[in-house]
Amino acid sequence: MDQPNQNPQNQNQGQDKPLTMPPGEAAGGIGGSNLRPPEPMGGTPSSIYPTPVAPAPPTITPQMEPPPKKGLGSVVLIILLIIILILGVLVFISWKGWISLGGLEKLWGGGQPTASPTLTPGLETTESPTVTTSPEITTNVNDQIRKSNLLTIKSALKKYYIDNSTYPESLNISKTSDINGSLAKNLIPSYLEELPDDPLSPQYWYGYKSDGLTFELTAVLEDKSDPEGIMSGSNFLYKITDSTSE
Repeated sequence: MDQPNQNPQNQNQGQDKPLTMPPGEAAGGIGGSNLRPPEPMGGTPSSIYPTPVAPAPPTITPQMEPPPKKGLGSVVLIILLIIILILGVLVFISWKGWISLGGLEKLWGGGQPTASPTLTPGLETTESPTVTTSPEITTNVNDQIRKSNLLTIKSALKKYYIDNSTYPESLNISKTSDINGSLAKNLIPSYLEELPDDPLSPQYWYGYKSDGLTFELTAVLEDKSDPEGIMSGSNFLYKITDSTSE
């Protein structure tokens, strides 16, 4: 037979003592873990299961391709064109007689003559050298042209004299190329379409002098070995007069 509890005071003390949560449960939840109770119904789903965020795509920086380099062939071609251009300029100014390229100008009969171009072709002598109507062959092409041009002017003067019984007067030596000179006023266009000029004009020019009864045409020759030329001062001249044999 069971014995009754003989200490009713102890029983009352156990019943009046409040219940407390174990230390683990009060601090960390159920069983001391980090788990939390589910949210009540009606809560925000994102608070329960957050939406994963996709990582941002990596930024790609475009790379500029370096400009293509000019080929070696293009550089060589440009250099050759520059050289050809320079040579062309040199040949041209040599042909004009402005500079001498060590004898290269002899290929076209040009070249810088030794006679001074600034001196006026003189008519100091009264005697005329004996010349023929056709220029002799010379190694200088310009001199051949000069002789032929003077003969052309002489032929026109002879025709003018037949019609007028006089020659265009020019007491002082003048350039035949002068558009205001006596030759241009009297010979063009009736006897000549135009007056021929020296191949190296205006550096060289033809001279004309007349008193109305006689005339004298002169040109500076480059070839001082020409037998038809004559020294007059510092110039080597070719002369034609009204009395030159035809």
